[in-house]
Amino acid sequence: MKYLIWPISLFIAEYFSTNFPIYYGHRIQIYIYIIFILIALKQLKGEIPKNIFNQKVIMFIGILLVTQLISMVFSYYRIDISEYNKSPIKTFIAFCSFVFSILIHYFVVRLNVKEVRDIKKFLRGGWIALIISLIVCLVQLLYLFLPSVFEPFVEFFGSSLEARWGGRQTDNSFYQLGSYVQTTLRVNGLTEEASNLATQFFVVFIPFLIASIKNKYNLFLSNTQNIGPLYRVLFIIIILLIMAKTTSGFLFAAITLLFLFKQFSKVQKIFAVLCLFSILLFLITINFNSAYMSNSINEFLLNKSGNSVSNRSGSTIALLKTALANPFIGVGYEYHTYYIFEYLPEWAKHNDEYFLRIKQKDYPILSDILGMFAEYGILIMVFIFGYVIKKIKALRKISKEGINLKVKDASLIKTLTDSATYYFIFIFISLLFSFVWFASIYLILFFFFISIIPIFRKYLNDKSKEMTSNFK
Repeated sequence: MKYLIWPISLFIAEYFSTNFPIYYGHRIQIYIYIIFILIALKQLKGEIPKNIFNQKVIMFIGILLVTQLISMVFSYYRIDISEYNKSPIKTFIAFCSFVFSILIHYFVVRLNVKEVRDIKKFLRGGWIALIISLIVCLVQLLYLFLPSVFEPFVEFFGSSLEARWGGRQTDNSFYQLGSYVQTTLRVNGLTEEASNLATQFFVVFIPFLIASIKNKYNLFLSNTQNIGPLYRVLFIIIILLIMAKTTSGFLFAAITLLFLFKQFSKVQKIFAVLCLFSILLFLITINFNSAYMSNSINEFLLNKSGNSVSNRSGSTIALLKTALANPFIGVGYEYHTYYIFEYLPEWAKHNDEYFLRIKQKDYPILSDILGMFAEYGILIMVFIFGYVIKKIKALRKISKEGINLKVKDASLIKTLTDSATYYFIFIFISLLFSFVWFASIYLILFFFFISIIPIFRKYLNDKSKEMTSNFK
C-alpha cells in the first residue's frame, strides 16, 4: 500500500456521479484510501496509534467548523441576490464532508507510513508516479510533432484517464476534439489543463528532485549512487513546463532553474550558463522557423489576452477587498462569488470573460491564497501558516540531530527536510495563482511531511539510546 498511495493520487478523472463528499465523491482516490485505512487498522488489530490525534489540531478543526458556520449564516443574510446565495445548512454539511475527506488523506498516510522503511517505500511510489507522469506527457509532446503516430495513445488518455473540467460528459471547449492536447495542442498530462500540469510538476516532484541533487542523495531510490538520472528527469520536466504553453509553466521553469543554479559548483554554473545560452539561441531560431514554437512563445508568454489579464487582476483586487472587509472569520466556504462581483473594479467588467461569469452565476477564485483569506479569515490562516512554520523548524532540528549523531539515514532526513522546505515554498508561490490545492496529490504530500516528524524523532531517540548503551 505504501508504494501505491502516491501513484493513485495522479488519477483525478471523474469516474463516479456521486456528488458527496464534494469534489472527492467523483474520484477514485477517496474510496481506495478508505480501503487502505481499513486494511491498516486490521493490521494494527484496531489499535489506533496514540499520537495520531493532536489536541491543538482537533481544537483548530472545531474552531474552523464553528467560524465557518457563523460566516455562512452572516453571508446568507447579507447577500440580497438569490442567484448568488446558498443555504448555510447545506453548504455547511458540504464543507464538513470536505474537511472529513481531507482528513482521510491524513489517516491513510499516518496509518501506513509508520517507520523509516515505510518512508522509503512511499518515496519509491513517488518514483513510480513520476515515471507515469513523464510517460503520459512525453507521449502527448510527441503527438504534437507526430500526430498520426501517437493519436491512438492521446485518444486513450483523453477518453479514460484525463481529468476534465465538468466531468467526463462535459461540453467544455478544451476537449472538443477528443482530448485536451488534441484540441489545444498543449501538454496537460492527466490534469484538467496545462497550467494544472505545470503546478503539479512544480509542487509535487521538483522539490524532491532539487533536494536530492543538492544533497547528492536520491530520495526516490534511497541511495547516493543514482543522482545522474535526476538531472535528466529534471531537464525533461523543465522542457515540459515550457511546452505546456502556459504563463505559470514559464514562471515555474524559471524558478526551478534559479533554485537548481544555487546548488551548482562554479564549474557547473559556468557550464549551465553556456547550456542555457545555447538553448535560448536554439529557441529563438526555432521561433522564427516553427509555427508551433512561435505560437507557444508569442501567444502564451508575450501576447497574453487583455481579457485574461483584466479578469485575473480584477478578481484579485475583489478578493483582497473581500478579505479586508471580512478579516477575522471570512465570508464562508463557497460564498465568494457574490463578493467578487460586488467588489470587482469597473474596468474589469467590460470583457467577454466577465459576461460569461455573469451568465454562469459563478466567479472562480483566481488567486487561491486571497481566496482562502476571503473565505476562511485571518484567524484560520494565521494558524495554518504558524503550523507549517513550526513543522519546518521541527524537521530542521531533527535533521541537525541526525547529522550530529551520524546515523545511517542522516542523508535521508536532511534531504527530506530540504524537500519539505521547497514543497512549502513552491506551494505558497502556486497559491498566488489558481490550482486545485485540495487535490489528493497535494494533500498526500502535505500530510507525508507532517507524518515523518514523529517517525524520525522516534528513530533518533532509539539510535541515541542504542549508542548510549553501547558506550556503557
